[in-house]
Amino acid sequence: MSAPVSGPVGDPAVDPGLGLAREVHRVLNATATPRTPDLADLPPRDDGSPVALPRPAPPRGDVGAVLAARRSSYRFGGPPSLDELGAALHHGLARAPRAGGLPSLTAYVVAREGPLTGVHRADLRLPVASLVPVRRGDPTAYLAASLDQPPFAGRAPAWLALTADLRAAAGRYPARHYRTLHLDAGAALQAVLLAATALGLRACPVSGFDDTAWERLLDLDADQLVTVVVALGRSAEATG
Repeated sequence: MSAPVSGPVGDPAVDPGLGLAREVHRVLNATATPRTPDLADLPPRDDGSPVALPRPAPPRGDVGAVLAARRSSYRFGGPPSLDELGAALHHGLARAPRAGGLPSLTAYVVAREGPLTGVHRADLRLPVASLVPVRRGDPTAYLAASLDQPPFAGRAPAWLALTADLRAAAGRYPARHYRTLHLDAGAALQAVLLAATALGLRACPVSGFDDTAWERLLDLDADQLVTVVVALGRSAEATG
């Protein structure tokens, strides 16, 4: 085997582990039932101004009560408010541990209704955390065709997608870190679910989805992957 040529960090020629992780991800995804949403249902790109997230308030309730109350929900009321989204993202994703403290995870908000209808990328860097527009318009039809359970798309008013970036660890960790990225995502997922519970929201993690369809919806590149999506909304009892 010839020696790798010089090039930018993250180039498979320099870091063969990155190419290996890509291939592992591709092979595993090929074992799933493919879902092919109609591209006509894909909301158009949105290059509008970011939406500032309010400074999050501390979660309510003690840890024991929140742990006891956490349940996956299949019934939802209205969409979470901007304050609730900001708090769930801050106390969930931003506070979750990550290998090496690397910026390996990003959250996206996919909303079916309300002022945030469309797709936004969460930029949680201080001093002003914000939601950066990616796509605008109702994504329900596209979501339904991307899920293993299409009816679920119409139940939740909003979705969170947790994505991982393979390049974040390129040059520092071997290809085995592909597994660690999923551990990071799992820790963030649990933190988001507990934060949502403390905020009185309802949530359900979903792993039955088409990777390619969601990568297209979120406008990801080849080194970014979707680890899990979360159906999110207010309590049906509270808004019904």
